[in-house]
Amino acid sequence: MRTLGTFEIAAAIAAFTTGAGLAQTSGASPEGPTGIAGRDGAVRRFPGTFGAQSAIPSPGGTGYVGLNYANPRGGVSGAGADGDAGAGYTFGNPVDAVSLTFGLSVTSLDRFGDSGALSLSVARVIGIGDRSLTFLGASASNLAAWGDAAAAPEGYTIQISHLLAIPTRRGERPVQVTAGHGNRTTVEDDGSGRIRAGGFVGLGVGVSEHLSLGVSATGTQLNAGLSLGLPDVPALSISLGVFDVTDNVDRRQVSLGVSFGF
Repeated sequence: MRTLGTFEIAAAIAAFTTGAGLAQTSGASPEGPTGIAGRDGAVRRFPGTFGAQSAIPSPGGTGYVGLNYANPRGGVSGAGADGDAGAGYTFGNPVDAVSLTFGLSVTSLDRFGDSGALSLSVARVIGIGDRSLTFLGASASNLAAWGDAAAAPEGYTIQISHLLAIPTRRGERPVQVTAGHGNRTTVEDDGSGRIRAGGFVGLGVGVSEHLSLGVSATGTQLNAGLSLGLPDVPALSISLGVFDVTDNVDRRQVSLGVSFGF
């Protein structure tokens, strides 16, 4: 498990050395480190913000491969189920300089390799507190797209994420709060399915060593999910969630993702 040593400032700086989606994006890419250890020594799962692009990157020198299964595809009723595959690698240190995460996605498993795109994320620590860290990030997706993915324009987001420790009677709980804006983040609620620019927010809580819960929202859509780790295979992460929980934009979708970090 890639664990942050503590929320104490010195150890936090040492541990954050670079990763993290928007509504109806692949769950194949993991978000941030997999675990965080508080001052009480108890490890909690990283508090991912399901469905919202986070500015908190994975540690530099780490990568991932993953698969995501979605039903129905794109949240469109009757479209059938399909999956995505993804891989990525992170370089750099967001405390001393910036971190860069390069990603590759294959956007259909039915016709594997026929459609896909590249992505790039950059992140920097902009604030350090005694029990918190603040990150600023920017991401570009659907770059150099091919196949069906080339029909969609490139996507860009900018986001700020705050990671903090909240003391409880059962020890510290890591919490992430994220807010951002992008050019393709919000599905119109007029039934057209058009995607437009807009803001988004996300909240995540590390519940235990192997479980975190996350929610996110745009102006029209609510998403909720969880992230699970397996004690015997710490590099393996499983995510399960629902996009457009209330079906407000007729795009409700169940998503199951599995990723392996290295």
